[in-house]
Amino acid sequence: MKNLFPFTLALLCLSACSGNKDTDLEDEQATVASETGAPTPLAPDVLYATKPLISSKLYSQPDFQASSLAYFDTAQQINVLDTAHAMFVKARIRQDTTTITGYVPKTILPERKK
Repeated sequence: MKNLFPFTLALLCLSACSGNKDTDLEDEQATVASETGAPTPLAPDVLYATKPLISSKLYSQPDFQASSLAYFDTAQQINVLDTAHAMFVKARIRQDTTTITGYVPKTILPERKK
């Protein structure tokens, strides 16, 4: 029993210290940006970020008949990852503490100024 205590303690410490490093870095960058007034830096895979014109769904596939992964509203920021599809963009949204990747219709996003 005495021999298990150091092992258990070490295991607990390791599991508490591990985590999602990308999310931690994004949270830290967002905090610094909000404190300084600078725009939040985008992840390397993000083409641009925008807020939708209307509330909608994040779909699992680029199809209106696909299952819905999440609902979002006009206050939520959408990170656009890919615009190659004719009617949908691959996008990532953040809800609570999770990030969800799926597809949103292009028509609900504002036009990008070039």
